Amino acid sequence: MIKKKEKINTGFAQDCNNDHGISPDGKMLAISNNDSIIGSRIYTLPIEGGLPNLIIKAGSSYWYGWSPDGESLVYCAERGGNYDIYRINFASGEEHRLTYTEGLDDGPDYSFSGRQIYFNSVRTGSMQIWRMDADGSNQEQLSNDGFNDWFPHPSPDSKWFAFVRHALIDNKE
Repeated sequence: MIKKKEKINTGFAQDCNNDHGISPDGKMLAISNNDSIIGSRIYTLPIEGGLPNLIIKAGSSYWYGWSPDGESLVYCAERGGNYDIYRINFASGEEHRLTYTEGLDDGPDYSFSGRQIYFNSVRTGSMQIWRMDADGSNQEQLSNDGFNDWFPHPSPDSKWFAFVRHALIDNKE
């Protein structure tokens, strides 16, 4: 049975980007909404729609992953001119920086166990897939294939992950 598409009421959050997702229990939606002055910020709201609740006050912040237990979010954020991976726990409301490298660290997503976070990083020259423990420790590169690899999403057994691959373009003549 095909259901009719319906627009979800996101209240004042009318400039949402493509960074959004559903909580593990299916009751909440996380969105990234652009504020013309501050930049993108992260909100949650009921899955059926309603008034967004501001989760990440600082911009620019882009949602990417919800922990399997529903207690925290991981996201990419620009702080001090650099984009890194951050985590916020709903109970404490404190932002925790997980990566500290120059360049872009982006696209974090939790493993199904919640013990690891997969992400992409340009720290070795081209965008590659990396993995770290949920506290930011033990960062290791998983891909190194001559392509730009983005947005890893691990399988339930963490043996595989789906990702986006872009060919490297060499403009040298």
